[in-house]
Amino acid sequence: MESFIAIDYETANSDRRSACSLGVSIVENCEVKETFQTFIKPPEEFNYFDEFNIMIHGIKKSDVKNSPNFAEVWSHLVALNSNNLPIVCHNSGFDIRLTQDLINHYEITIGEIEYFDTLTIAKKLWPHMINHKLSTLSSAFGIALDHHNAASDSEACARIAIQQMQELGKDSLLEVAKTYGFTLGKLTQNDNSTMSSSKNYSYKRDYASYSKNTSSKDVMPDREVNTGSDLFGATIVFTGELLTMGRKEAIQIAVNNGAIVASGVTKKTQYLVIGISDFIDFNNGKKTRKILDAEKLSSEGQDISILDEEDFLRISAY
Repeated sequence: MESFIAIDYETANSDRRSACSLGVSIVENCEVKETFQTFIKPPEEFNYFDEFNIMIHGIKKSDVKNSPNFAEVWSHLVALNSNNLPIVCHNSGFDIRLTQDLINHYEITIGEIEYFDTLTIAKKLWPHMINHKLSTLSSAFGIALDHHNAASDSEACARIAIQQMQELGKDSLLEVAKTYGFTLGKLTQNDNSTMSSSKNYSYKRDYASYSKNTSSKDVMPDREVNTGSDLFGATIVFTGELLTMGRKEAIQIAVNNGAIVASGVTKKTQYLVIGISDFIDFNNGKKTRKILDAEKLSSEGQDISILDEEDFLRISAY
């Protein structure tokens, strides 16, 4: 049976290079053997703590002032992973790209690192779920979770990976990936080949000039469009009030990432982002018309996800 290391990061702000916490869960033969968390002191230029991020994970600048930097934490992780086990995360678009950004920021030399994204598999294995957030999956499978404690999140991710292997009757992460025509992702010094190979990220931040075909018609990008974003080319709909920004600012972020922003949920919609009040109602069983439309389309086989504000900010982070 498979052995691997599951990871999860928390960040101080919307920049991926501001990682302030890393959770690690070590799995041997599909058994969780050890889980721990370490604080990380972000690089000086990214060492500011946004109020929204503090609200999410509770970590403040004072908590990390005497903590090691990412280079020191990475050295410890490499020492733990002497057998070059696969890395497992829930949303490689965030965790692996964050790792890549900081490896290059600190000019750390690495070989090839294989990784497995439980989120990618969850969308294929459990398509009936309206979203595939770590908290949603943990609740569905009875996995204990102190969400946004990086150690707890990494262990939940590890247990979801084990659940996926068990449910599919597979002995390895690679076999699970191959079930859906994927391979394991590969992170190297200058490249990140994802599991699905539908979106590969080079270290060079991938931006392009604005095109009317890649954003909503009402808002122009106020910076170069990030063609490497997971939102690039996707149709996104907002509903409800957001905590950290107004609707106009949210649309601007989406457009800067190359998304097409629409007013209503249709067969073209890939993401529905719901504000805090609507999300509380959603969790309590009250659903707006847009949510009901999204659920209907999902039940018919459309690849559509409901995101809260936090997840939107994670996947749109530069």
